Amino acid sequence: MPAGDDLRITTGSSLSPAIGIHAIWNLNEFHGLRSRLDLWSLSRGHQEVSTPQIQRMDTKVQGLALGAEYLFRPGGHRGRWAAGAGLYLIRWSVESTNELATPAGGTARATGTSHWTREGLGLVASCRLTPRLDMEARWISSHYGYENLPANLGTVGLLWRF
Repeated sequence: MPAGDDLRITTGSSLSPAIGIHAIWNLNEFHGLRSRLDLWSLSRGHQEVSTPQIQRMDTKVQGLALGAEYLFRPGGHRGRWAAGAGLYLIRWSVESTNELATPAGGTARATGTSHWTREGLGLVASCRLTPRLDMEARWISSHYGYENLPANLGTVGLLWRF
């Protein structure tokens, strides 16, 4: 779910699906590194203004994140809780349609998709529910767009361990 105002305007503020794949390397009993690849498909955004001219913009934002997280497990690698921080490279894609009412009574329309790759920082906490299932919460802070707008995400997910 978008947590910052700038990303929430572009995407809307509803829950959105994500999918990912992760691999964990235990450094020792209490410390581990997790690599991950995640795909976020955020909900569609809609903006409309009427002055000075009527303008409508519809956007669809996706993020493809490749990252690594450091995890600390106070109870050891078989412990229930883990917390840590992550570094990510995020490929943002924004598909947009912009319609502008012209003074002559017509409508001008432009569509396209833009891409940006930005770094991201995150905080992560997880709780082991069963030997194969974890619940995870993450806060990720990044930027996107030509104006380098803030992009903050809050995620809650289930991790299935093979």
